[in-house]
Amino acid sequence: MLVYGDRSEFGEPDERLAAIGERLAQIERMPAGIERHAQLVGALIESGRVQQGVEDGGAHSPALSAFVHRLAQAVVNSSDSRFEAVGELPPLPAVELPRTAEFREPEGFAFYAVYPEAYAAAARKLRLSGPPRVIGIRSIATTLGAIVAAALGAPPAITVRPFGDPFARRVELPDELIDERSHYVIVDEGPGLSGSSFGAVADWLEQRGVPLERIAFVPSHGGDPGAEASDAHRARWRRAQRSPAEFDCSFLSERFGPLEPLSNGAPWERRKFIGWYQGKRVLLKFAGLGTIGEGKLVMSRALHAAGVAPQPLGLAHGFLVERWCEHAQPLSSREAPVEEIGRYIGTRAKLFPAPEGSGATVGELLVMSRRNAGLALGKNAARRLNCWESRVAELGKRVRRVRTDNKLDREEWLRLAGGQLFKTDAVDHHRGHDLIGCQDAAWDVAGAIAEFELDETQARRLITASSLSIDAELLAFYRLAYAAFRVGQATLSGETTPRPNRRARALDHLLHEDSCARDSAQMLG
Repeated sequence: MLVYGDRSEFGEPDERLAAIGERLAQIERMPAGIERHAQLVGALIESGRVQQGVEDGGAHSPALSAFVHRLAQAVVNSSDSRFEAVGELPPLPAVELPRTAEFREPEGFAFYAVYPEAYAAAARKLRLSGPPRVIGIRSIATTLGAIVAAALGAPPAITVRPFGDPFARRVELPDELIDERSHYVIVDEGPGLSGSSFGAVADWLEQRGVPLERIAFVPSHGGDPGAEASDAHRARWRRAQRSPAEFDCSFLSERFGPLEPLSNGAPWERRKFIGWYQGKRVLLKFAGLGTIGEGKLVMSRALHAAGVAPQPLGLAHGFLVERWCEHAQPLSSREAPVEEIGRYIGTRAKLFPAPEGSGATVGELLVMSRRNAGLALGKNAARRLNCWESRVAELGKRVRRVRTDNKLDREEWLRLAGGQLFKTDAVDHHRGHDLIGCQDAAWDVAGAIAEFELDETQARRLITASSLSIDAELLAFYRLAYAAFRVGQATLSGETTPRPNRRARALDHLLHEDSCARDSAQMLG
């Protein structure tokens, strides 16, 4: 199933480095505390992204690597002192950088509550038999490798980008990295389905005579690699010294405790807690570290000001803090508030325009739809989508991208005691770890039609309430693509409820109704 997607963007390293300098100047003026620490972590993450973009482009700057290393030392100092001391912050490096670079989304910092401080704590649990030499696996380990090196008192980390088959990665590193004294510490998020990135670095070391006793792993969790791991990598992983960087919520407990976990463990679910602030309950939801979470706070404030979402109280080092909606009730199974949902979709589209390239293209959605339909319903179902191929270019021209909600499920809405309807979980899914991203507002219309099983009359009322001009043919295509995407999500989530079957039936029904010659003008009136 095609569901996941990687995010990247092009930008100017010099411009990003200048913004980091402004952030550091602000940090120097801030009082000690968790807020300053969170800003410092954000500066480290952005610096690591600059290093990733530069090194992925084929350049290497020792001065830039040293700058990231010194920022990591400041983060470790802050964490060790319970946010009281950071030491001297480094000046921006005087380096010549490429004009443009491609910056990858650091997935752990954006989606999975991977915290640099946890890597420092994990590294210090290792039993090393020689001077540490840290190897960070790009993308995210430009930052995480720097943290581990700082925590261990090692020189700046070497970073490497694995290449080749996703389930059989390879690496190339400088041979001068090898010496007979060093204990090599390999750092990355994961392991994932194959663990082949970790495995590729260890392969390279062992092929050059480094014994497993002088190799250690610092991953983001304590589990084994997934089902696609090779037998050799799986066996080595179990024998090797590992120190996982497990999430520690003590920084939240100290301020908002006692905490009650809310996350259900689903692959798409972010870490959530119910906590307490000034004697009242609050919702704490991981929104992303650094600029990622800051952007979502801005969105959340705008949605609340528009009267369609809960009140945000601020950020707590990556967690969005929202006022808990006391006495609110979920929608009943029969309730379909189409006018209110339509107004929400329209409000959101007007508030949050998005740039080109911020979401999957129509062509990419068609590839996903064919793949998922074929796996769920068979080859004949996938062939029914072939007639859209000739429409891809034209439909792509009609897309007007906004930061779509992308998750309009019935359980995502709350009816307040006074009757007002609030949308929860409203700032994450346009920038989730999937391939959809920002789409035309017609995507949210398609989602509402699917999730609330709206008939033609209800769909027309919803569109009218949105005050948007919805392209009929684009909506018809989006309805198919939305259904195929949700089938893929349900399958990969391993759901055992009847829901995946319901989603597959809905996709099958749409495929049989669609002729590609008949647009949905009837739906729109």
